[in-house]
Amino acid sequence: MARLEFKGKKYTDPSEIKSIMSEYGIPFESWGVRGTSGATDDKIIGIYKPEIDKLMRERSYQTVDLVALKKETPNLDVITAKFDKEHHHIDDEVRFTVEGEGVFEINYTDDERMKFTAEPGDLIVIPAMRRHLFYLTDKKNIRCIRLFKTKEGWEAIYEKVS
Repeated sequence: MARLEFKGKKYTDPSEIKSIMSEYGIPFESWGVRGTSGATDDKIIGIYKPEIDKLMRERSYQTVDLVALKKETPNLDVITAKFDKEHHHIDDEVRFTVEGEGVFEINYTDDERMKFTAEPGDLIVIPAMRRHLFYLTDKKNIRCIRLFKTKEGWEAIYEKVS
């Protein structure tokens, strides 16, 4: 279940989280948790196919894949260091958490952030050009479905756009 820290308060109710995030143009949904433990990437994508297909149609995404990071991942610190500094992308960043958890700190003003902890069953869409950062929790484990508008995906852009 998602957790949100926003303006000094903590939220765990998905409907409250969805309402707050939608005020700032950040889509959030709960797709629920299904039997994915030990499943292959293709199997997991198949389990969530109806939701993925709907999102792809609605938001014009073209590709889908899965990414997994865990304590045993070689060079984990190097990989995660690419995203733990404030950045943005020219396309949406879409994550559906299948296993584990990760934290997105998302700017809602130029210098204020909300802290969203994604857990299994949570979908978040960080809109294109929205400044944010991402890091793993102390559990150092996350497995996510990702959707992209192009086959190339996107790159993190660290400079602020005026």
